[in-house]
Amino acid sequence: MVCFLLVFALGACTSRPTTEERLLEQAFDAIKNDDWDTYSSLTITYADFLLKVQNTNVLNEKNSYAGGVLKPEQLRQQQEEFQLAVKGNPVFIDFRNSDFVSSGNVVHSGSLEALDGPDIPYKIFSIQVKVAGSPSSLSYPRFMVVPWNEEFRIMKLEFPAPVVER
Repeated sequence: MVCFLLVFALGACTSRPTTEERLLEQAFDAIKNDDWDTYSSLTITYADFLLKVQNTNVLNEKNSYAGGVLKPEQLRQQQEEFQLAVKGNPVFIDFRNSDFVSSGNVVHSGSLEALDGPDIPYKIFSIQVKVAGSPSSLSYPRFMVVPWNEEFRIMKLEFPAPVVER
């Protein structure tokens, strides 16, 4: 019985996000804690969709354009977006000093055209947070969420356009 409880408890700690709300909460926590490993486990790239359609196995993945060129480039971009969110900025959410409340609005939805496969539906979410117990009016970064194997993943973070200094 103890073994069953231990296995169940460990499984609960590593649960995959089967709802968009849970995905956004886990991503928020990973950014707040500057935990790239956890955050990256919640992401997916366009290249992953291409590799799935091409039925490319892990051993041959790097021999294809999608796996050898496109995926590393997209992973680098995701890490840059993550670091920007962790670093913070006055015009978007300060994750270190905020508490997750819920997913916000779906700001936009659509689908990405996939080569050799079905289009990839996506939703771009804002999130609702509290700072010092009060709701925040900041809505960036926004999270592009896509379905993946009966779960959800983040494809990218969106940030406000840079403010041009005059």
